[in-house]
Amino acid sequence: MRSLAAQLVCAAALAGLWEAVSRLELADPSLLPPFSAVCAALWSMLSDAQILADVRVTVIEVVVAFLIAAPLALACGFFLGEKPRWGEVFNPIIEFILAVPQSVFLPLFMLALGTGYSQKIVFGVTHAFFVIAVNTVAAVRTVPQSYVLLARASGASRGQIYRRIYLPAMLPLVLTGLRLGMIFNVTGILLAEMFSSRHGLGRLIFSWGESFQVTRLLAGILLVTLLTIAFNEAMRAWEVRASRGQSAGIAA
Repeated sequence: MRSLAAQLVCAAALAGLWEAVSRLELADPSLLPPFSAVCAALWSMLSDAQILADVRVTVIEVVVAFLIAAPLALACGFFLGEKPRWGEVFNPIIEFILAVPQSVFLPLFMLALGTGYSQKIVFGVTHAFFVIAVNTVAAVRTVPQSYVLLARASGASRGQIYRRIYLPAMLPLVLTGLRLGMIFNVTGILLAEMFSSRHGLGRLIFSWGESFQVTRLLAGILLVTLLTIAFNEAMRAWEVRASRGQSAGIAA
């Protein structure tokens, strides 16, 4: 609770500083409108049916891409974590792909898949997949092998070993991977919408920037920020609960 209160105080202080800098014209108000004006624009956007329709498109794309990427990445990461020889082959490839900004591949996705729904979904999947897979590999490797050997010696089945040992030990890192994967997924979807879409929140943000509608632009960015923070904090709370129950789950 103390950390949450401190975070809220910091957020309020930043909002107040933003408002003061704009009102006192320490920064050009046309480039940095007051925070209150941005919040008012955000409130009006939330009652605009067309804008809500674009937000709905983005949310659907993000959810679909994540539902595709997460199971595939978890399965791939678990396989590579359990099979060290395969991991030695594919882990450097995955890490190399992660090291390259995936935005440079957007034109290739547009050429191969066009500018429709599937292109944005696939682009979001590629952003989330590798982050989740790498964290899953790391999660598998944190499983105490002494517990696994002891369980096997005691006659535990494979399912019992996975449920009682692997899952409690892996869960915190897996949740971290899912949380980061969703953030990368949102980034990929918005980027694809900005440059190759006629619908979606990314397209709106890009068009507001092009037409110099700075207040609406910042309101759109604030909306994305709030939604991402809400998901991030929900996942982080789940991670904390999983970490607290990790030792008890392994011992059981």
